[in-house]
Amino acid sequence: MEETYNLMAIILNRRPFAEADSRVVVYSRERGKLDLVARGVKKIKSKLAGHLEPLSLTDIMAVRGRQYDYAGAAVSENCFFNIKNDLAKLAAAGQAIKIFDKLIKPGVADEAIFDLLKDYLEVLNFKKSGFDVLNWFFIFKLLVALGFKPELYNCVNCGGKITPAGMKFDLARGGLICGKCRAEQGLTISENAVKLLRLAERDSLEKLIKIKIDKKTEKETGKIITDFFHCSV
Repeated sequence: MEETYNLMAIILNRRPFAEADSRVVVYSRERGKLDLVARGVKKIKSKLAGHLEPLSLTDIMAVRGRQYDYAGAAVSENCFFNIKNDLAKLAAAGQAIKIFDKLIKPGVADEAIFDLLKDYLEVLNFKKSGFDVLNWFFIFKLLVALGFKPELYNCVNCGGKITPAGMKFDLARGGLICGKCRAEQGLTISENAVKLLRLAERDSLEKLIKIKIDKKTEKETGKIITDFFHCSV
């Protein structure tokens, strides 16, 4: 008898494999990132195809094989319809999923990371604007969950408590430098940006998108998160 196991998974991408099959990359709550073969999904009458579309939350029954594991059955729990029918949302989701796929190693399960990805898609599905800001928050929270947590309360140079005057963000050392240390290198960072990063580390995406952010702080925080991502990975 074939060995089977169940997954609650988010479909990251799907690509052709053999004549009528596809390779489906998923991130699951139970087993982390997996690469499954979906047999016959390119056939017109395939019952699996619609349930294994990228950017879907799907309940999968997987079958263990000698060389590959297979998606034996699948039922879509949430297809995130609003994302797939909005080009701007679809572009934002594509960018976020690409970064997620790059950062996540296969076969390492983490429920907190699964929930973060699920929350991101749920928030994006109903959000009407501000997709770039949502993506920055998602990337930052993902980096924190993966162990790239920046120091936002104490100086990475002297260890002293951070005060607003003269702060800088040292990308290489992953945290704030206080004004007393007079760092020559590092990004100048405002008090508002520090407060926003602290909130991003602590609060849910649903709470974060409700914060009113001025354009200057938005641009500054986005640059810091983007640069911190490129420096960390």
